[in-house]
Amino acid sequence: MAEDTPARVGARPRPGTPDDHQPSGADVGWGITGTMLSGIIVWGGVGLALDHWLGTRFLVLVGLLLGLGVSIYIIVMKYAPPVPTAGRGTGFNTSGGRRSQPRTQKGHR
Repeated sequence: MAEDTPARVGARPRPGTPDDHQPSGADVGWGITGTMLSGIIVWGGVGLALDHWLGTRFLVLVGLLLGLGVSIYIIVMKYAPPVPTAGRGTGFNTSGGRRSQPRTQKGHR
């Protein structure tokens, strides 16, 4: 049996480091959807359990709203673009406050 399988020529190249990987739009969409659903389901379940235990009827709604709010907060913190730091600009200003000339490739103006 082992003789029938072809020998491996070489290993497939490994993907780059995880820092180099940029998620696709589908990955981001599924991540947002999963975060929203899990927050609503988990906190809604906590509210349902508390309702059953305490004999009330409003904690399910409180749990659902809390889960929605927390999941939106997590999504904004995870997927929002980073805020630039205050102070230093993008490098176009000189020390005197005047704008410097944009840098071009050699021979192009």
